[in-house]
Amino acid sequence: MTSCRPFELLWKRNLTPSASLLRFAVADGLPLGGHGRTAPTGVKVHVPATGLEKSYSPVSHPAQAGSFDLLVKAYPPRAGGGVGAYICALQPGEKALMKVKPAEFGYLAGAPLSPGRWKQIGLVACGTGLAPLYQVATQVLAWNSGTRISMVLACRTEEDILMREELDLMVRNPCFRLHTQLSMPTGGWPAKSSGRITSKTLGDCLPAPDASSMILVCGTDGFVDTVAGPIQRITLPNGQKRLGYVPEQVHKF
Repeated sequence: MTSCRPFELLWKRNLTPSASLLRFAVADGLPLGGHGRTAPTGVKVHVPATGLEKSYSPVSHPAQAGSFDLLVKAYPPRAGGGVGAYICALQPGEKALMKVKPAEFGYLAGAPLSPGRWKQIGLVACGTGLAPLYQVATQVLAWNSGTRISMVLACRTEEDILMREELDLMVRNPCFRLHTQLSMPTGGWPAKSSGRITSKTLGDCLPAPDASSMILVCGTDGFVDTVAGPIQRITLPNGQKRLGYVPEQVHKF
């Protein structure tokens, strides 16, 4: 991993009271990490005052030149936390210290993402776990290789859906399908998309478990363990059925 260097904040957009989309400049005008990078890319943010560090995956296309975008949530203060609040408090013109993760960080099942590598990709995200999966979807759809993407996004309420405008644009692509599951919906939200994710939710929304498909899961540790299990196999707790994916078909962030 490269050493820390400052990245200037160009602008930020508040998505919710606690989450923001922030664009940082890349000083040399190149894409983050240089040309030829594939999703997911990554940075580690360092807070000088506390020594805390946290990793983030950009949501912008890896080839975006001169800047990159981060999706960040400012969680309530807790021991060992506070990096998200630090980033979200930055104002345009201020800088944050970051390390750019090497190309190997983005390897999926042992190799970089490439056009047509899989016929179908399933994405399962919770909260800001959307970030690397959105970047993967952005690059795959830009290749126009015919790969079909199915995303399952878990949120508590409708107000917690991050990057909703961007997702609404993405669903216009016939190769992208989105299912948003709310655990605490308000009136009017479809019943089939309400409650916690179950094996039926995943079975109905994700591609079939064969050699031409790949599943990517990202979210809190508890969410990933619940959905993907400690042995990297799509599973559900309380005796619910496994969905038949082998470890090589499931990548956990």
